[in-house]
Amino acid sequence: MAIIGISLRFQDSYDSQVARGIIDYAKQKSSWSLRGSGGGLRPLRFSGRDRCDALIARIESTEEADRYASLGIPVVDIAGAHSRHMIHRVQNDDFTTGRRAGEYLRRLGAKSFAYCGVQRVHWSRQRLLGFAEAAGVAVDTLPRFERSLPWWHQSTPSPALRSWLEQLKEGTALFCCNDIAGVKAIAHCADIEVKVPQHIALLGVDDEDLLCTLCEPSLSSVRLDCTTIGYRGAALVDRLLASGPHWSDNQVHTLLVPPQEVVERESTTVVLEQDSVVAKAIRFIRANFTQPITVGDVVRACSVSRRNLELRFKSARKTTVHAEIAHMRLEQACTLLKQTDLTIETIASECAFPNVQRFHVLFKRSFGTTPGQWRLK
Repeated sequence: MAIIGISLRFQDSYDSQVARGIIDYAKQKSSWSLRGSGGGLRPLRFSGRDRCDALIARIESTEEADRYASLGIPVVDIAGAHSRHMIHRVQNDDFTTGRRAGEYLRRLGAKSFAYCGVQRVHWSRQRLLGFAEAAGVAVDTLPRFERSLPWWHQSTPSPALRSWLEQLKEGTALFCCNDIAGVKAIAHCADIEVKVPQHIALLGVDDEDLLCTLCEPSLSSVRLDCTTIGYRGAALVDRLLASGPHWSDNQVHTLLVPPQEVVERESTTVVLEQDSVVAKAIRFIRANFTQPITVGDVVRACSVSRRNLELRFKSARKTTVHAEIAHMRLEQACTLLKQTDLTIETIASECAFPNVQRFHVLFKRSFGTTPGQWRLK
C-alpha cells in the first residue's frame, strides 16, 4: 500500500479543485491510500510506520520548501511559488495566464495598463511578464503595486494602495495577480470614488466564485484548470514511485497546465475604445455574436456608412468587423468544446456559424487543428 500525502490548506477553491483532481486519479489506484492536512483526510505522517511515501503540496514559503525537500520522498508542488532541488512541480502556466489577461483587456480597447501583484514570488512575476507582453508594454514602464501575499490578505485599508490607484489614468485596464488582490483593489477604488469599470476595468485570477460575485461590482477573473493540475500531479507521483528506490535519479520535472477562459463579470463590462462609433460596434457584437448577425447589422446599429465604420474599426482595432465577429464566436466555441459534451455540429450552431463546414475552416485557420482534435488535447 502506497501512502500519498496531500498538504493543502482547503481555504479556497484552488485547493478543493486540485484535491478533486488528485482523488480522481487515486480512484484508479487500488494500492493508494490518501492522507491529508485537512478536508476530512486522515492526518499526514512523515515518520513511523504510516509515514507518507510521496507528497503533493502547496508550497508557499521558503521554509516550507526547505522542510519538504529534506523529507527524502518524492514531492510534487502545485503552487510554483518557490523552486528547490528534488521538488517536482505541476502548476498553472502563469505566463500564459498573464498573456490571456492582456489579450482580453486589449480587446476591450484598453490603451493604458497596470498590475497588482505579489512581490518576490515566481508565479506573480510570470503573470506580470505574460501580461506585459500581450499588452505590448515594457515591463519596466508598467505601473505596478506589489506587496507580500499576507499583506493582500489583510482587511485593513491601505493609504499607499489608494494613492497608487488615484494616479492611474482614466480608462486603465488593471490586472490583479489573483482574486484576493482584485477584491482589495475594488474596495479601495470605492473608497476614493474611482468607478469600476467606467474609470478602471479590473481583472483577477482564480475565479473564486463567492469572492468574485460578492464584491461590488463583481470581479471578472481568469479561470484556472485546477482539477487537471491535481490529476497530473498525482500521475507524476505515480511515475516517480514506479521508479522504486531510484526515484531520486529522475530529472526534476516542471509541468505547466494552461489556464481556461476569462469569466466575465461587472468589473470588465465596458468597452474602453476612445472612438465612440467603434465602442458602439463592439458592444453590439458582444451582445449579439451568438445570433446570425452580419457586418451589415453592425453598420445599421452604428448609424454610419459601411466604409466609415470599416476604416474607423481598422484604425482602432487593427482588424475588420467581420474578423471581430468570427473571433468572438471562436472564443465561445473553445469554451463549449472544453466545458461541455456538445457535438461539433451543435457547437457550430450555438455559436452562429452558418454551417459546420465553415466552422471547421475558420477554426483550423485560427488554431491549426480541427475542433475535434483541439477538444482531445
